[in-house]
Amino acid sequence: MTSPAEHASSDLVAEANPERALFVEMLTRDIDLIPAIMDLIDNSIDGARALETDADGTGFWVELQVSQDRFEIRDNCGGIDLDIARQYAFRFGRPSAYKGTKRSVGQFGVGMKRALFKLGDTFSIESRAATTRFEMTVDVNEWVADKNPVWTFAISSASRDYDPATDGRGTTILLTDLHDAVQEDLADRRFLSLLREQIRFRHQGALAEGIRIRLNGEWLAGLERELLSGPDFAPINRSFVVASEHGDVAVRIIAGITDVERREVGRNDGDAENFRGGSEAGWWIFCNDRLLLMREKSRLTGWGENLPNYHPQYREFRGYVYLSAAETAALPWNTTKTGLDEESRVWRQVQAQVKIAGAEVVSVLNRIKRESETALNDADMPTVTAMKAATLVSTEALPPRENFVAPAPRRVTGRPVPKRPRTKKLQFEVPLKRFEDVAQKLNTSVVAEVGRRTFEYYYQREVESE
Repeated sequence: MTSPAEHASSDLVAEANPERALFVEMLTRDIDLIPAIMDLIDNSIDGARALETDADGTGFWVELQVSQDRFEIRDNCGGIDLDIARQYAFRFGRPSAYKGTKRSVGQFGVGMKRALFKLGDTFSIESRAATTRFEMTVDVNEWVADKNPVWTFAISSASRDYDPATDGRGTTILLTDLHDAVQEDLADRRFLSLLREQIRFRHQGALAEGIRIRLNGEWLAGLERELLSGPDFAPINRSFVVASEHGDVAVRIIAGITDVERREVGRNDGDAENFRGGSEAGWWIFCNDRLLLMREKSRLTGWGENLPNYHPQYREFRGYVYLSAAETAALPWNTTKTGLDEESRVWRQVQAQVKIAGAEVVSVLNRIKRESETALNDADMPTVTAMKAATLVSTEALPPRENFVAPAPRRVTGRPVPKRPRTKKLQFEVPLKRFEDVAQKLNTSVVAEVGRRTFEYYYQREVESE
């Protein structure tokens, strides 16, 4: 048997050790800042779920305090046990011996490390579990420069006789020496607004369980998922199980129609240029209650294939897909949890049912539009009447239902009278200098307002005065 030194100098051995710098660069290149932050929140939520004795997450919280100079996330979600930290939590990739938390969000064993590298050059972690406690501080640049082929992080202090009665259980992660791009983003109010929205969207399942999340002092509220439901008008709510090599995946598909925004009532669906409503329309896809895709209206869910291309006419459409599995490897998501593995056999089976459900709802929306345009009396629009009689109901309160419930379409009793447009859109070009002179006189720079007021001026003097 050859010694390590002889093995290293053998002509029959080629070195394949990874370079830490390349590894860090490649690991962080394919993830944006917000998904990286979501990974850190995921870890806290997984910790809370590991401690839950029932479905209620009340009592658990996650707090983020972010600024241009530092990023801090802390929670009371159970902490990381010292042995888990030593053997599993900081490894790159999940060892087969580590089973993790059932129904967790983390799967691949890279999320926390990737997020830490993405954010800054120095991170400190302090964690308090049931009987253990530890602290570590890592200078990423020093760690990257270390040539030791064995990759480790140094724990600065640890205890195996910790009593949670003193300071409770939880984890605090502090990042300083933030990267330049991260500093710019965390100092931008628009970015923070987007981060707030993404946390509410991505973690609406955890918020609904009662786990509280706070960003810069503000507790975030979950989102209401409601669809119109009534005796003669009700959404799809079907459930089934898809088998995979990693275990069963429970699937729930909810698809229906929600209220149109009040300001959109009566707006011409064909006037897409002026359309502003329906921003939440489309499919919302979750894995273990973690939102992957929102407002999905592409061929991935059938739009433009067995369904028409999305159009403002379908702004009341809402679809929700929930995939749940005890073993996270069974779920068809990518490592950043921002998309689906379209080659997954699980997703392909779910996708087929999503397309069928979408076609049912779109068919009803088309019928509503047709009835509204052609009906001569109430008897000619049973679907519209049933929809108006329905009320918004939480998706969690919907009973199981395989198909969309709506009245059968009726034939119009008379010949439809085409609706005469009540408005006309004007569009023309004028020399810029003349426009600016008129706009200055009218004290407005809004193009549409200038056109409307000049038209009114002419109408009042040349038409009404006759």
